[in-house]
Amino acid sequence: MAPRRLLAIGTAFALLTTLPLLEAGAAPREPRAEVFFDDFSGAELDRSKWTVEVTGENFGTVNQEQQAYIDSPETIYLDPDPATGASNGALALHPRYAPGHQAPDGQTYDFVSGRVKTQDKVEFTYGSYSARLKLPENATGSGLWPAFWSLGANIDAGKPWPQCGEVDVMEHVGEPWTSVAMHGPEYNGDTPIAARQNFEGKDPADWHVYRVDWTPEGFTFFVDDTETYRITKQEMQSNGWTWVFDDPQFMILNFALGGVYPNAVNGVTEPYFGLPQSTVDKIAAGDVRYLVDWVRVEQS
Repeated sequence: MAPRRLLAIGTAFALLTTLPLLEAGAAPREPRAEVFFDDFSGAELDRSKWTVEVTGENFGTVNQEQQAYIDSPETIYLDPDPATGASNGALALHPRYAPGHQAPDGQTYDFVSGRVKTQDKVEFTYGSYSARLKLPENATGSGLWPAFWSLGANIDAGKPWPQCGEVDVMEHVGEPWTSVAMHGPEYNGDTPIAARQNFEGKDPADWHVYRVDWTPEGFTFFVDDTETYRITKQEMQSNGWTWVFDDPQFMILNFALGGVYPNAVNGVTEPYFGLPQSTVDKIAAGDVRYLVDWVRVEQS
């Protein structure tokens, strides 16, 4: 079974925090060795590092999302144009309006999009993983759901979700904030460990670096080197939450449309669950895409 999220963040949060992005400089970081880096500077996606997921083939629809993931240069491609603001080219995940699209399993969708993962190719235990991301222009497109996250590599080896552990480094649902979350046995579905980050006048659609530092003692999340959320293993265990983060994780980049998390925020049910007509129009016009400048993994 391909990795999947069986539930989504709902309206309740186990530890809901809303924090601003402050102007203060970050504390110096300890020296780290780079163990993985991709700046998407080639002619096409490096499939020695990334696997493309296909709905109905090696992946099933979850979270009541409205898109099918496909392996197509229409939805997953590299953009070398310096005008994007990327360093050496960018990975673009570009959803498309495709009424009546039929997935390999026979299910029908009105949208197609892209999702890539490093499972079986890049997996790591502890360290710092980060990505420089650009959310869609006019990032208040309600119901858009781009994300950068990781899953326990043992998801297919006796530890199904959420026992495998999930770490959401960046999620965005078209509001003027992004969020982070962690999912495990007692903290998942409607009650993850989660926090939102406001941008305090900054544009969430600008380029920002989203990072999480993972140690045997806990997790610390950052946006542009400013700490936005921290939780320790001790804090989790004192709340009765099982720590499931001592095994390898792999990374995922995807662009979902609609579904339970957007719906929990915007309350939209028509014309699609979690996806209003105004956003459908932007997708149909080709005006919505999610850009990734680079992805990095470092370890002490």
